Parts: sequence; structure tokens; C-alpha cells
Amino acid sequence: MQNLNSYWRRSIDTLGLVGVIATLVLLPLDRLPYAHHIPFSLGFISLVVLLLATAGRLFDRCLEKDWAQLKRYLFVGLLIALPAIGYLVSITYAIDRAFALSATKLLLAVVLRAFCFFVLISETPALWGTIKKTIYIVTGAVIGFGLFQYFFDVFGASQHITDLRSCCTSNSTYVFPRVHSTALEPLYLDHYLMIPLWLLTFDFWRDKATRKNKLLLALFIGTATIFILTVARSATISLILAAAIFYAGARKAHDFKKFFKYMLKAWGSAVLLAAVLVLISGIAAIFIPKNSIHHNSGVGSLGLFGSHAVSIDDGSAKTRYSLWPKAIGYIEEKPLQGVGAYNSRIRLNLSQYKQGAEPSGLQPFNNDLLGILVDLGLLGILVFGPLFVALTLIVYRLYKSEWQATTAPLALALIAMLLQSNFFHSLLLTRLWVVIGLLLPLLYISPLEQKILGHKK
Repeated sequence: MQNLNSYWRRSIDTLGLVGVIATLVLLPLDRLPYAHHIPFSLGFISLVVLLLATAGRLFDRCLEKDWAQLKRYLFVGLLIALPAIGYLVSITYAIDRAFALSATKLLLAVVLRAFCFFVLISETPALWGTIKKTIYIVTGAVIGFGLFQYFFDVFGASQHITDLRSCCTSNSTYVFPRVHSTALEPLYLDHYLMIPLWLLTFDFWRDKATRKNKLLLALFIGTATIFILTVARSATISLILAAAIFYAGARKAHDFKKFFKYMLKAWGSAVLLAAVLVLISGIAAIFIPKNSIHHNSGVGSLGLFGSHAVSIDDGSAKTRYSLWPKAIGYIEEKPLQGVGAYNSRIRLNLSQYKQGAEPSGLQPFNNDLLGILVDLGLLGILVFGPLFVALTLIVYRLYKSEWQATTAPLALALIAMLLQSNFFHSLLLTRLWVVIGLLLPLLYISPLEQKILGHKK
């Protein structure tokens, strides 16, 4: 019997490990390069493996009659499930029920992953080390492909080789490409890069020896450089605001000034490297014909890059400014229940929809908060509010503890992600919900307790 129990636990541990690693590998993949989809239903398979591992852990708790822990899991499960329940309810009155059902299935899939990560990290805190290493390895591959896109595009390679979208090549708007690597767009790439940037930042802060690790430093500078080269202003602003919150909570910590100087040098190196790469694109444009709208070759490419990075009134920004006020009228039309899950884009473009346009191709609000309010109205506040309050409480406790918990860097990543979500739609992205799932154990244990548990093997 003892051997059987041992085999059972090893099997559950293996399933959990495989499910977690597979999910993390898929985290930055909005699309597989060149194939433009995730083959072999890998996302579904990884979800099934996660669910089996989580079910095994819950079954063990039932056998142990640990009802207190099971109640905690049930409560957090309800917090996570409420948004999906709200989506499900809204199907009954949505403008396009089939589209609402599709969005509900996608939301259900990501909230299930959040619950699985919550249970598995609660049961095995030492799993955190594997999670970090996997993210670093995956990020290295993502950054490598991003640099490949940049150099090959600058020197004239076709989109079939670089896999850059037409809007992001050096033949579209600017003489420098806006790389997006494995993501859908540059903005989506930055959404993922928030995670490794904050993980590496905390590694450098907590362990002086890590600051001498050239491999991790190179990974950080590479990640920061690609982040800068996306020229995604909303992501940059979100990262800066999150950094300000981090600084306010950590500034009194021991040896923080030395760490702060170290990070300034690291970011300075990334800025310098990004400037060199932009200059290379400008020089290349002198010899290689480019058809970009703004054709500033040579040193002029640096001025073009800088002007775009700080511009708040270009076409992309103006589109958002014109769309957001319209949400107020739509919220007033149906303030209690909204227009249905993910149907806000249909309401925004109702005339096009009635003419036969596909809902997925319609212009969205590019703002998660406005999207939720138009989609669900007051119902949206009721189903998303409890989870938001819980996460706010966790972030506040981390802030007061000077960010002691092992998963504290994800709190800063989440802050940046939520701020960035005011400029595009991230609600159905797996990476957002994985971060949420990894933070939720802090509802029940203190940051210091999690820090101690995370170092136990």
C-alpha cells in the first residue's frame, strides 16, 4: 500500500510538472511562427494534464480530510470562476450568442489554468524554481527570434523569412521594424515580457551573486532591448508606473541604493543597444530601398524612433481616443447586463455586423475595462470585482512587506499588465491568468511565509 501511495504521488507530481512546463512554453505564443496557429491542440492537451494533476492534489486533500484547505481552494475557485459565470449568463441575451459562447469557452479555459496553477503552487511551493527557469529559457528563445526578425528585416529579407506582420516591417511606417517575435503584435509581446523583466529584476535585487551572472544579465539586457524596440508606448508607461510602485515599497530595504544603481546601468545598456540597432536600420536604409511612410535614413532614424516613442497623438492613439467616449453611451443603454460577452465590438460596429461582417474582425474598444462594462454592465462589476479586490489586497500586503514573497515580482508584472490592458484586450490571454493563479496563494499565507516555503526542497 505504501508503494502504491508513493507511485500515486510521483505520478501526480510528474503530471503537474509536465502541465506547468507545457503551459509556460506556450505562454508567449499568441501564434506559432510561420504556422500562425498552435498545432496538435497543445493548449488543450496541456490544460487536460493540468486538470488531472490538480484533481489528484484535491483528491489527496479529501483523503487526508483537510477540509480547511479544501474550503480555501473552493473559495478561490469561486473567485476565479465568477467572471466565466458572468460570461455564461450573458450568452442568453447577447447580440451574437455564438460569438459570446466562443468567448466564454476561451475565458473558461484560461480561468481553469489560473485555478490549476493556484492549487499546484500552493501544494508544492518549491515548484517556483522550475517555473522561473522555464520562463527564462522560453524568454531566451523569444528574444532570439525577435533579434532574428529585426536584423533580417533591416537587411531586406521578405516577410516569409522574418514572419513579421505587414504593419511592423521597415517597409511599412518606419525604417526600423517593430518586432513582435512569437506574439500577435508588438504590444502583445511586451505584455509577456513584463513577466521575465520583473522576475530578473527581483533576482538581481535579492541575490548579489546573481548580479555577477553574465548569462542572466545578458538575458535581461536582451529582453529590455526588445521591449524598447517594440515602441509600444502603453507598455512603456505601464512598466514605469509599476516600477514607481515597486520603488515606493522597496526604497527603505537594505542595500537598495546599490541595487538601484545596478538596474540603472542595466537599463542604460539596453537603451544604448536599442539605439545602436535603430541606427543600423537607418544606415541600412541608405543602401537598401525602403518603402516606409516615414523614410528617415541614417542618423535621422534615431530622431524618428524617439519622436514615435513619445508621441501621444499619432493615428493609433487617435483611434483609441475616438473610440473610448463612445463606450459611455453603450453602457447607458444597458447598464445592468450589457450587450453580452465580448459583444462590445459588435455594438461598436453594429452597422457593419448587420451587413455580414465577422465579429472577430470588427474594431474593438482596445480597452479591457470599457470592454467589460459594455459587455456585462453592472454584472461585470459583480463578477470581476471580488477577484480584483482579492488581488488588490495581495498587492497591498506585498507592498507593506517590501515585496518579500517569492512570487512578489509577479505582482508588479500584474500591475503593469492591468495598466496596459487599458490600451488593448488581454482578458483572454493565458499569461494574465497564470500570473493571477500564482499570486492567489498569498490570500492565505503571509509574504514572509511564502518566501520561506519557496526555498524548501
